[in-house]
Amino acid sequence: MKKSIILVVGFLLVIFNPLMTVSASSLPEASTDFYVYDEADIIDSEVETFILNVNQNYENTDEQPQIVVAAVESLNGLSVEEYATELFTKWEIGQEETDNGVLLLISENDRQIRIEVGYGLEGAITDASAGRMIDNQMDALESDDYSTAVDGIFTNIAQSVNDEYGYDQEEILGFVPEPQQSSSDSENNYWIILVLLIMIGGRFIGGNRGGRGRGGRFGGYYGGFGGGSSSGGNSGSFGGGGMSGGGGSSRGF
Repeated sequence: MKKSIILVVGFLLVIFNPLMTVSASSLPEASTDFYVYDEADIIDSEVETFILNVNQNYENTDEQPQIVVAAVESLNGLSVEEYATELFTKWEIGQEETDNGVLLLISENDRQIRIEVGYGLEGAITDASAGRMIDNQMDALESDDYSTAVDGIFTNIAQSVNDEYGYDQEEILGFVPEPQQSSSDSENNYWIILVLLIMIGGRFIGGNRGGRGRGGRFGGYYGGFGGGSSSGGNSGSFGGGGMSGGGGSSRGF
């Protein structure tokens, strides 16, 4: 019986191992510039230059974080989470000791986007904040204005990295960005809205009991912004041996 189980397991490994190999081999190699891979040709050169310049500024810091943008045509049958994790690992984004890399992945044909975060930056870029970064650019994504979306999301990611390490925003980005809404701000807004809903609901119920009631309406918003650009050349850089922490956020558009 034990021998039969071993034979069955071995047979399954023989069958499925080539499939896993095909999935891994279908992943692209990193570009010469490393920080931008635009297979789908959807990112303007100005935005690409901005991405390269920011990462070149990071190369001059002690921590040397890396924010890589990859725009592919297809996920080749993988989920956006699987593709992002495997690509992150293959390219070794971030430094080996600190796992301080971030991958922004967009698939044009699958219309999927994901922010994949290394272990070392999961505190700075939570799943919730990564989701907000994408949501802020959803209008641009849905209208196929990928350069605007990438510019805005990349800038938000860089802001969070800069805050984590205490970098000067203007020195890294080349301009002073608008402040982001923090996770604590969002949580506070949630509780404020919840309390208001309870108060409005209580008035409505109380008003119905008396034959008369009042209602109200309110709303919130997310603020987004775009980045800038500056001149620069090829970085000739490569991954530092970092690994994905499995955190981040994905959206379809």
